[in-house]
Amino acid sequence: MKKQPITIIIVIIAGLLIFLIIDRFRRPCLSPGELPESFIHEHKSPEYDPGSYANRRQRIIAHLLEKDLLIISAEAGDDFYYITGFNEPQGIALINPGNNKEFKMFVTPRNPADAMWTGERHGKAGAMEIFKADTAYLLNDFKEIAKQLISNQTRVYMHSRDKMISDIVEEIINKKELNIEQRNIDSLIHKSRVIKDEWEINQLKQAVKVTGKAHSWIMQTMAPGQKEYEVQAEIEYIFRKNGLSPGFPPIVGSGPNATILHHTRNDRIIQDNELILVDIGAASLGGYTADITRTYPVNGSYTPEQRKIYDLVYKANEAGKKKMKPGYKMLDCNHEANRILVEGLHEMGLIPDTTVWWQKRFYIQHRVNHYIGLNVHDVGEYGFDPEKRDEHILTPEIRGRKLKPGMVLTMEPGIYLQENRLDYLHELFGDIADPCELNEFAEKVRPVYEKYAGIGVRIEDNILITESGNIDLSEHIPKSADEIEAAMKKQIP
Repeated sequence: MKKQPITIIIVIIAGLLIFLIIDRFRRPCLSPGELPESFIHEHKSPEYDPGSYANRRQRIIAHLLEKDLLIISAEAGDDFYYITGFNEPQGIALINPGNNKEFKMFVTPRNPADAMWTGERHGKAGAMEIFKADTAYLLNDFKEIAKQLISNQTRVYMHSRDKMISDIVEEIINKKELNIEQRNIDSLIHKSRVIKDEWEINQLKQAVKVTGKAHSWIMQTMAPGQKEYEVQAEIEYIFRKNGLSPGFPPIVGSGPNATILHHTRNDRIIQDNELILVDIGAASLGGYTADITRTYPVNGSYTPEQRKIYDLVYKANEAGKKKMKPGYKMLDCNHEANRILVEGLHEMGLIPDTTVWWQKRFYIQHRVNHYIGLNVHDVGEYGFDPEKRDEHILTPEIRGRKLKPGMVLTMEPGIYLQENRLDYLHELFGDIADPCELNEFAEKVRPVYEKYAGIGVRIEDNILITESGNIDLSEHIPKSADEIEAAMKKQIP
């Protein structure tokens, strides 16, 4: 009898040793700062390509007349960067279509004193040598030169965010009493940004590759007991080790946080037997960001309930992707993916009547695609109002604009079964549904809903539209449940 406590202690120690050994093999056996070669990306696309920026300017001014003038400054943000590649906080570009399409730049002078604090500026020489301006001036010269040029034009194109330029042009026109029309350049730039050129596509491929490496890394390193921000740190570690940065705040949602579409606090302790939704995107050296989501089982294996939801979202992802090619329109893939989701939820008993709009809307939260580029939700026309979700996500008659080669969009169906969402039916749909109808729905689906409550799944890929179909830029990242479970069992070399 006296030996029993000793036996118990031996069993506890043995169990602890086994756990430590398993954990040791589960996590990377690397010294701090080390990274396996397979997680390092070789950057083959240059950070800056002058020819690509010159071609963009040509495409935009092809819509202008000889007596037009285009003026845009760094205040316009990504749109200024898109046509110049100039990455300093101050700068002005002026393009004169009628004068051999002359491209002028106005920049901050080089200053050794400032360089000590903020780094070296490109100056006039850099504006011409690197960014290929035909002529370059200092910012202080802009007003005087603008006076001379504007006097000879009939229209001036400016950007809606360019308050400084707009004020200067307005002052010149009023002072000289000129009959000059002022127009907005935003839509022309945004139209151009929708169709990616070869250099932009290579930049996105680079961002996707590094994002994929981050996904692969965390699949093999995450473990119960970590904080969500520790997983985020591992992701950003891979980005930074490859010279890139996050294109947007990483979403790392474990357990119930996976049902929050834009969860960015990332401060919860990850539990065993949960899912973790990881929505991340590295930004390339040229500023183009990927946007890829996977939903992993924390312990490496999906439960039957988790797998049921995951497989349904996966099926919707694959079905929607088939309608992302020329000949289809923007929302065709959305309607196909949502059709799969609705049918699956109906078969599970979560949607009793698929003809009732609000029953479907209870589960379908967003459309499945958006542009990516210099922004994770990039600019461009969709052919419908993206903000009016109730109008379009479940209305097959609303199809949007035609898909064209060179577009790069996401494909991201999702199901988010928040634990207490049924309790808010009256707040969500009380203005369009009878209270008795809502109560009947809740009573009917609750037994099934509670089996899956707390499960959130999103699967997101980045799709390039081509002449003959599409290319899934993220197809190398494990996506099916079987692929993910196999990848999570692999050892890091």
